[in-house]
Amino acid sequence: MAESRERKMSYNLSLKLRIINGLGYRLTAETMIMDFGCGSGKTVQEFRDHGYQAFGCDIKFKDAEHVNTASMSEDNIIRLIHVRPYTLPFKENMFDFIFSDQIFEHAKNYSESNAEISRVLASGGYCIHIFPSRYRPIEGHPYVPFASIIQSHPWLYLRAKMGIRTEYQKGLSATETASRIYAYLRDHTNYLSKAQIYREFKKHFDDVRFSEHILFTHSRRGRYMHFLYKAFPFLPSLYSTFRARVVLARKCSKVS
Repeated sequence: MAESRERKMSYNLSLKLRIINGLGYRLTAETMIMDFGCGSGKTVQEFRDHGYQAFGCDIKFKDAEHVNTASMSEDNIIRLIHVRPYTLPFKENMFDFIFSDQIFEHAKNYSESNAEISRVLASGGYCIHIFPSRYRPIEGHPYVPFASIIQSHPWLYLRAKMGIRTEYQKGLSATETASRIYAYLRDHTNYLSKAQIYREFKKHFDDVRFSEHILFTHSRRGRYMHFLYKAFPFLPSLYSTFRARVVLARKCSKVS
């Protein structure tokens, strides 16, 4: 039965569950789960379809096919975050497990976000956050090389002058393309260093770890990546630096 359900899961949900299990935790039907930055609520819906008590929140909901966003919102399964003052729409100590996927590279308010996540997380609860690293060669939103660290207008203009456009930039001049990318990066991204990320999470959680190695074991090519990890132990560090951060944060006690 469990194997049958596992086969029906999307890759993304199955990967999340394997990562959680690989870190020594296990979700049950009683586990309270929250998707921080849930978008359309797609992952929340899939968790619930597989018998889990999942909820979600976001600043704004997105539209997606085959996702019952409106009905989940009406039923308070997914809820809007109150921006001023920044407050997650859930009671204290409500969740056992909180996760986010590709969210913290957008967070301008790390301290507020983590304070609220800690507030709604139960003692003994934990979080997993996966997001792009500061030194990723190609910034994954406007697809500009090193735009997470080089955000000057001349650099963005040079890329645009070469004629490179995304689907949403077609027909724009090089100047307009560069200006739009610059505004997006300035207003909607925030790439902290590894040390800065650790300090921000440590303000609100007792135990904070970078756990990129777990992706090597549980990705699609897990068997081969695990072999490479054993042969070259430095690979997770390279992955963390140049591709993605995987932050595990645990709340062992009340942290002010």
